[in-house]
Amino acid sequence: MAVLTVQNLCYGYAKGTPFEKAVLHDVCCTFGEGEIVAVIGHTGSGKSTLLQHLNGLLKPDSGDVLLDGESIYRSKAALRECRFRVGMCFQYPEQQLFESTVRDDIAFGPKNQKLAADEIDRRVKESLAYVGLRESYADKSPFDLSGGEKRRVAIAGVLAMEPEVLILDEPSAGLDPAGKKALLKLITDYHAQTGSTVIFVSHDMDDVAEIADRVLVLSKGRAVMSGTTREVFARADELLEMGLGLPEATSVMLRLRHEGLDVPTDVFTAEEAAAALLAFARKGAGV
Repeated sequence: MAVLTVQNLCYGYAKGTPFEKAVLHDVCCTFGEGEIVAVIGHTGSGKSTLLQHLNGLLKPDSGDVLLDGESIYRSKAALRECRFRVGMCFQYPEQQLFESTVRDDIAFGPKNQKLAADEIDRRVKESLAYVGLRESYADKSPFDLSGGEKRRVAIAGVLAMEPEVLILDEPSAGLDPAGKKALLKLITDYHAQTGSTVIFVSHDMDDVAEIADRVLVLSKGRAVMSGTTREVFARADELLEMGLGLPEATSVMLRLRHEGLDVPTDVFTAEEAAAALLAFARKGAGV
């Protein structure tokens, strides 16, 4: 069942000026209940612009965005409701921190939802737990935290609104391998515990292969491909033609095939590659 539906969406910047630029062209796509969907595309393909339409931060020049089958733009009340139900984490979300304490920063969204004090307190505590921070962090200044901790607090502020749809724009950007691994686990753990729909943009195809159920590909402002992660990465030649990368495991297997080894190329994770190479070695040894 589709939670969000994008219908024939068109959008451009600086309309009516010499700098006018069309960014999205007749984009149609859906995001299903409980899915983890990766949105990929080269720089300038319209990924971030599309995401900002999904909770009404931008309004299309034409087309529509439906939440549970109804336009999010139908009224001011509907738009306000959408922004609580569809939570957005921008790239480098730690730059969104502004309150004097972690508690106040996380509580900002729930307060705007006009929730009772005890409910706000519950959400602050649960959100800290979701992102792997102790309750003692609540009274600290967010500006005294490490970069990774700041990012967790910023994400906790979105989770505290308990969105049905969580949107993350390049969530692992700028993180070291350990930080990236921890963040991906945070996303998958949250998804498993809540059943929320998760939509994320990434340039890292290994991240996409690891956690996404489905992939939407944008190119020059158009939705050009959509399918399961396996279906999309199986179209390696098309992705490469668009200037996109592949999971490292896929690239390795393609190079081995090019060298004449009869190995499968529909391999997208390190675990799959290891299993495929072991099977190849056993076959060669006659085991």
